[in-house]
Amino acid sequence: MNKFGIGQPVPRLEDPRFITGRGRFVDDIALPRQCHGVVVMSPHAHARIKGVETAKARSAPGVLAVLTGADVEADKIGSLVPAMPEDMGGPKGFRTLRPVLARDRVRAVGDRVAFVVAETLQQARDAAELIAIDYEPLPAVITVEDALRPGAPAVWDEAPDNVAFTLRMGNKLRHEDRRLPRGRLGAVGLASLRRPAGQMGGDALRGAIGRYPWSRPTGEWRARD
Repeated sequence: MNKFGIGQPVPRLEDPRFITGRGRFVDDIALPRQCHGVVVMSPHAHARIKGVETAKARSAPGVLAVLTGADVEADKIGSLVPAMPEDMGGPKGFRTLRPVLARDRVRAVGDRVAFVVAETLQQARDAAELIAIDYEPLPAVITVEDALRPGAPAVWDEAPDNVAFTLRMGNKLRHEDRRLPRGRLGAVGLASLRRPAGQMGGDALRGAIGRYPWSRPTGEWRARD
């Protein structure tokens, strides 16, 4: 039996400290001279960013910094790099490098467009509301099936068919005629939103705290103690 499988119950070990009030989250941590950041996210599934106005946010009370995609590019921070089958011996595909903050185009609801840092969380939230982003909505699709139809709007110009990679397993020639009459193939469509146990995408975090140790050249970050 596999160690992990779809539908298999996973014992919860964290419940005793949660139900006894001993849980500790990002909001429970208070460091000396701690600042707070708020991310401004796209409300559009697909849109072109025509402009980002941050002057009012920068002059708001308590604001320490307002960052946009232009700042990310100027500082050469780079992009979030997803894992691909080719990294594990699979076929080569189109790797979608996701910018830390989008500059010219957003490709999903929730894409990060700006980041506000302030002395308090409320000040950061208030300043984020002052950022004016001019979006030009573009055609979008919601389902995988619609994304694969001919003429569907391309999420990435470099992948006009909206296919990142094609992954095949098994021996098609060996099995295609065994279960169905000769000359006919069966097709099964599966959709699963489950993730392997114990894994979480970095873009799924909604809170994090960082501390720069002035005595050392390296930093540390954590999502929860």
